[in-house]
Amino acid sequence: MAIKTTASGKRPGKPVRWERLLMVLANGGVVTLDEIQTTMQYDAMYRIGAELLNMKYRGAVIKAHKDGRKVVGYELINVAEMMPYLTDRGFSVTPIAGKSIKNLGELKAKKAPVADVAEVEEIA
Repeated sequence: MAIKTTASGKRPGKPVRWERLLMVLANGGVVTLDEIQTTMQYDAMYRIGAELLNMKYRGAVIKAHKDGRKVVGYELINVAEMMPYLTDRGFSVTPIAGKSIKNLGELKAKKAPVADVAEVEEIA
């Protein structure tokens, strides 16, 4: 009897490190290194570059945000293209630990203009 695998060739089960990093980065926006470490509970942060490279081999476009020469955070650009890697194996996006939205102002969303209501004549 053949072992059932997913489209990515892996059996469903425990996520590997690059998949755990993808679950964190798929939140969208810039994710700092501290947020990655607390959310993933990953103590080998010096290997984060290797995990990012594994994601890039699979088609991820990752932008590094820097303060001078030091990297302060990463952003996954093509979230929609990378989501099948998670949903295919039954995983979902992991919320970032310690980050919560207390008011709508933190979303940095723009108010939509209110459309004027036009009066329409009835057609008999």
